[in-house]
Amino acid sequence: MFHRLNHRGPHLALLALVWALLCLPNLGGPSLWDIDEGNNATAGYEMYRSGNLVLPTFNSKLREDKPALLYWLQIAAYRTFGTNEFSARLPSALAALLALLATYELGRQMFGKRAGLLAGLVLATAVAFSGAAHFANPDALLTAFNVLTLLVFWHDYRRNATGWLALTGVTTGLAVLAKGPVGLVMPTAITHLFLLWRRQWLNVLDRRLTWASLLFAIVALPWYVMVTLETKGEWLLLFWQKHHAARMTTPLENHGGPPYYYLLVLIGGLAPWSIFFGVAGWHAWRHLSRPPEGKGEGARPAVQFLLCWMAVYLVFFSIVRTKLPNYVLPIYPAVALLLGFFLDRWRRGLVEVPGWVVRLSMGCLAALGVSVFVGLLVAGGAIEASFMRGRYLPGVEAWAGLGCVLLVGAGVGWWCAWRGRRGGVIAAVAVAGVLFTGALGALVVEVVDRYKAPRPLAQALPADQLYRDVRIGAYAWFRPSVVFYCQREVTKLAEEREALEMLEGPLPAYLFMPASTWLALEGKVGGRGREVARHRDLYSGCEIVLVSNE
Repeated sequence: MFHRLNHRGPHLALLALVWALLCLPNLGGPSLWDIDEGNNATAGYEMYRSGNLVLPTFNSKLREDKPALLYWLQIAAYRTFGTNEFSARLPSALAALLALLATYELGRQMFGKRAGLLAGLVLATAVAFSGAAHFANPDALLTAFNVLTLLVFWHDYRRNATGWLALTGVTTGLAVLAKGPVGLVMPTAITHLFLLWRRQWLNVLDRRLTWASLLFAIVALPWYVMVTLETKGEWLLLFWQKHHAARMTTPLENHGGPPYYYLLVLIGGLAPWSIFFGVAGWHAWRHLSRPPEGKGEGARPAVQFLLCWMAVYLVFFSIVRTKLPNYVLPIYPAVALLLGFFLDRWRRGLVEVPGWVVRLSMGCLAALGVSVFVGLLVAGGAIEASFMRGRYLPGVEAWAGLGCVLLVGAGVGWWCAWRGRRGGVIAAVAVAGVLFTGALGALVVEVVDRYKAPRPLAQALPADQLYRDVRIGAYAWFRPSVVFYCQREVTKLAEEREALEMLEGPLPAYLFMPASTWLALEGKVGGRGREVARHRDLYSGCEIVLVSNE
């Protein structure tokens, strides 16, 4: 498979092709996913509409959740491709491509070109990474700049300080503009831990860090200073207190979890390659525990570096009380590199693995396929399950056969292992990963999207609602993406009295609410309200109606 792809150009082209197949088809098809996509896409649109590139807002109110880089990139996409879902998600997709190419280059420098190519394929087809590439939030950007920072560090380290280290100021500055202090703190902790493990702690005081600090300040600080001045410190205070300090000490919105939470997230998000996670970890430990062969240390420093990368993220975010799967997305390139290192050496016969381990791995892939098959049947209602509480998604069961892709991949992999064709095993999993992850991201989500209410309800608004004095509100139900699709402020009503006043007022009004709420409210408005449209809401599991007094 890899004999004719033995140069950087073909490798990069192959990874770009895989990225295009997995990320671009139907990127803008599904409506925005709430809560994050609705918030981010709307904030970018409001910044675009207002022309104020400093102050982020959502629903015409200050939004202190995230810095501005994602919004700026979305604005560029809105100007080029229009205000739509594709534009909102394009920055994440392009950031995923950048992360893939940087991961390949890092693997090439650490372990060789074939290991780098395998690492890129593992990362591209991992379901969590592919999902992030389809999602309008800053995590893919943070991951890309994180990999670039560590690539620049490693390039400088292995060449004994050639001056490249100063560029980490640019990459960490962009990361801080994408997600906040974590873009600087985590790469710094990784590199410092690595240097301490290597007993090269004096390198921590490298004078080139002065240049890196200067470049960081030039890239990151101007916007933070401007938004702080424009909001009289309010944005910065809320950004730190609510979205950093509070998340560290409190499981916000009940997003908590046990200490092993992120280990489970990592294994699940790495699918289908998680079947090799255990043996790749064993291989990394074995590589560290054995003395290197020949002169030099071989790949030992690289393995140490990747383990530091993983450890910093896993330990830090396991301590943080608020836990969400996307917090450890930047760890996937490190895991992909360790997997690429193992798979390349195993393929070339440089490391031996008991036959039962390979067969067990293929069995796990088959079990994953069966789980997907049954899970989609349950989700679609073809198989009844009490834990679903009646909240089925009819139509999803039609894609249950997607699990068969993994089953076939497991069967082909098992046959190749039996025939001693190790490259065939890897190819079988890679092809299954491309087909499975690609279909999941482009096709299955379309079925789920039918059950999201904001876009179809907003499409029922009159075409001229943006050009006349119309009031739009939401009572007892709200989704951030409603604001994006209405393209104007949506008033959130807290009390029944406010809803009645809006419908009984002199201005044209449109109000989103649960159907059960409208049933109780209808008799109180004296015939001033009528139902315009209704749609089932995926998240609340109930019917939502759009009501108007026109």
